[in-house]
Amino acid sequence: MKIDGKIETIIFSNKTNGWTVLLLKSGKDYTTATGQIEDIEVGDEIELDGEFVVHKVYGEQFKFENYKKLLPKTNSALIQYIADNIKGVGKKTATNIINTFGDDAINVIRFNPEKLREVKGLNLEKIENLNTFFNEEWDKWNSIEYLSNLGISVLVASRIYKALGNETIKVVKENPYSLISFVKSIDFKLVDEIGKKLGLSLDNEDRIDTGILYALGKVTEFGHTCIDLDKLVDYSMSILNVDEQDIINGIARLKFMQKIYTEDINQKEFVFRRSLYLAEENIAKSIIAKTRQSIKIKNYDKQIEKVSDVNSLVLSDEQKQAISTCLNNYISVITGGPGTGKTTIIKCIIDILENLKKEYVLCAPTGRAAKRIKETTGKEAKTLHRLLEITKVENDNLDIFLDIMVRPIEAEVVIIDEASMIDTMMMNNIIKALKVNTKLILVGDVNQLPSVGAGAVLKDIIDSNCVNTVYLKKIYRQSAKSDIIVNAHRVNDGIYPEFKTKDTDLFFYQTDSVSSTLDKIDSVISEEIDLHEDVKDAIDILKNMQILTPMKKTELGTIQLNEILQEKLNKKDGIKIEKKFGDKTFRVSDKVMQIVNNYDKKFSIDGKFFDGVFNGDIGYITKIDNLEEKLYVLFDDEKEVEYDFDELDQLEHAYAITIHKSQGSEFDFCILPIYIGYPKLFTRNLLYTAMTRAKKKLVIIGSKKMINYMVDNVDSKNRNTGLKQKIINNL
Repeated sequence: MKIDGKIETIIFSNKTNGWTVLLLKSGKDYTTATGQIEDIEVGDEIELDGEFVVHKVYGEQFKFENYKKLLPKTNSALIQYIADNIKGVGKKTATNIINTFGDDAINVIRFNPEKLREVKGLNLEKIENLNTFFNEEWDKWNSIEYLSNLGISVLVASRIYKALGNETIKVVKENPYSLISFVKSIDFKLVDEIGKKLGLSLDNEDRIDTGILYALGKVTEFGHTCIDLDKLVDYSMSILNVDEQDIINGIARLKFMQKIYTEDINQKEFVFRRSLYLAEENIAKSIIAKTRQSIKIKNYDKQIEKVSDVNSLVLSDEQKQAISTCLNNYISVITGGPGTGKTTIIKCIIDILENLKKEYVLCAPTGRAAKRIKETTGKEAKTLHRLLEITKVENDNLDIFLDIMVRPIEAEVVIIDEASMIDTMMMNNIIKALKVNTKLILVGDVNQLPSVGAGAVLKDIIDSNCVNTVYLKKIYRQSAKSDIIVNAHRVNDGIYPEFKTKDTDLFFYQTDSVSSTLDKIDSVISEEIDLHEDVKDAIDILKNMQILTPMKKTELGTIQLNEILQEKLNKKDGIKIEKKFGDKTFRVSDKVMQIVNNYDKKFSIDGKFFDGVFNGDIGYITKIDNLEEKLYVLFDDEKEVEYDFDELDQLEHAYAITIHKSQGSEFDFCILPIYIGYPKLFTRNLLYTAMTRAKKKLVIIGSKKMINYMVDNVDSKNRNTGLKQKIINNL
């Protein structure tokens, strides 16, 4: 069903995804319409294609899937349209154009602009502006309508037009599969549908090549940097529905064009995306170059003894050796579980460097990890993004990320904590920033969850046996008293955890259903609040409490838990200002998380201005201004960031977060519901990572059977990567 009219009011518009609610006027009738739309303004004439629906709250609405912009149908509307869009042409001059050429005015403007010279009020510049604007508008909406008829949403069609301009229709007709190169957010399946509608055969070479690259791209979403050649052939065949030989020929073409690379690993051939292969190659060459650099070995025993005395530390031989190894090598790794003294070693290394007046940089992959290392060492720490001054990469395009410019690091020593979170592309950028004589110290727990992005960088570096690595295994006295730490090590060793009922910081409550698990979460939180009579203490406890869960969906996922926890911990009281956004309600004092990298957000700390809020940053809503349509979040107790209302899809509630999102963070008190879920997701390193997030108290609620299953499930640790082999090959 199609309806048309003039946009009377834009009630709501989300600039990120184009979701819009508008009021459309047709004659004397008004219609509320909802859908994805962009590049429209109040007063525009549009045609909507959709259907009427009844919303349970807002009543009847017209829900549209597609739309097209119409040129004004009446003379008065056309006069207003010209006056609104052409600089220097007011309503009087626009009226002169219409009075002179009547119904033929648009054709004159587009095809015979020289005739406009006879209109009073127009000069050559204004005539050229008129001609350019109307032709560009015509090309744009003609192209968008063409793409819409092929099943592409207007939102995506607009993005395609922005990339290709008036070449859009020509490019699509010649090779629709090339759209993936121009518009990274477009999906192969959608492009494939266009190809079929245009009559392209299944064995079309462009289709096959693009389909193989699509299949290879899907692999990296699961953390792999490469895939077994035979598996890629089978996967591509299932997607493209063509013969095996067609896929083999396509792989050969792509390899010849250097769009993909292959490599033998353990007597099997693996296929890589160009960007990931070249990144791994650069990392491997740089690592081996650093291991081969000659360095004058020094005895640091006196410096170690000095910092030990100053900090009242009794260092073990293992720790002393770790410090000496890091200072006497251009690249080294310190790895170990919780309580094994990684932070103590970092602090001693920093103190020695300061005593020797050596310049160093302390950093971590995330804001929370950087803040934590700053708290434990007392030294300034930066995020990798801020250290390297990495700017926005469109659609997180890996190929662009490969060659992005980074700021060179001037320091003599770079120490990176939580190095298990570094993915292949970020490691490549770190390598690019290092000077030849800069020492690199990677510190991390290799048994935690691997990076979100593709690769297993820390594990591959350690497993190559080419880099000086210190393995910390001893749990030190104070940590050995913690049942959290002791049991985390048991889990990592494949041994089921043991739970005490008293004199412990680790508690387990058995439940027999989802509802009883939810009830127990509620009672544990209530008991914790009741332990503190002082309101401020109770607030601090809640601030340092975190619910961790393996998943987003299901009744024990973050989505459901956050709804329940918001009502319990920050319920509506008629005083706190709130803002409804989609299916979420944001309220002052809500705990929230940034869920996408936003490199453009500005904030100040102690009078200095910075850019960037990143995926995983946690903060609290301090203010909602409905008049100015702005919301303010304080992250890490120091950086206040302003959001326009149409940017709120970058935030979600964070009373409960996934274990993956918690990496690099620590919380005083964690509650971990483990009852049901997708079996492949419930792994040993997921449980280990969750347990090691808690500093002072951990409460596990759910099924002991599921906990034991997680301890036994080690399948997910393995990622297909080529870095280890490349390091060995470059020896």
